[in-house]
Amino acid sequence: LVESDTSAASFEVLRFDEAATPGNVTVIGLGFVTRMAEYMVAADVLVSKAGPGTIAEAASLSLPVMLTSFLPGQEEGNVDYVIDGKFGAFCSDTDPLGIAEEVSAWMLDDEKLATLSKAAKSNGNPNAAAEIVQAIGDRALKWKKINRGELDSEISSQTR
Repeated sequence: LVESDTSAASFEVLRFDEAATPGNVTVIGLGFVTRMAEYMVAADVLVSKAGPGTIAEAASLSLPVMLTSFLPGQEEGNVDYVIDGKFGAFCSDTDPLGIAEEVSAWMLDDEKLATLSKAAKSNGNPNAAAEIVQAIGDRALKWKKINRGELDSEISSQTR
């Protein structure tokens, strides 16, 4: 499956080429989708730009990641995170053949795919969103107490 932030019309060439290419891989261009989580659960590998939310979700799902681009200064560290975490690689989107070769190598090597998947799982945190919300809530309540002067009286009573 191929998801993109563009329309499915851009995949017409892909479908044409796919029909003429022998092999065991079927590529279905989807264009933009809103149910990405469902597709990630069904996927063997994620090929994506280095968006932090996408990488975190993939790791939580034990999904190996092939990164193809990043926003300079904003997402560069995410590439290092995936590579250092040993659950993926980077190959520029200017080299589609290189991407295809690397991902194909993973798909043809069950042991490599299992190793990448295990590393992704060890780097993932399926509860991250809930933990972030909890931390934000805790801090918001703390500031609310500070602004009301309630925190000073709590600290005074704890030190007695």
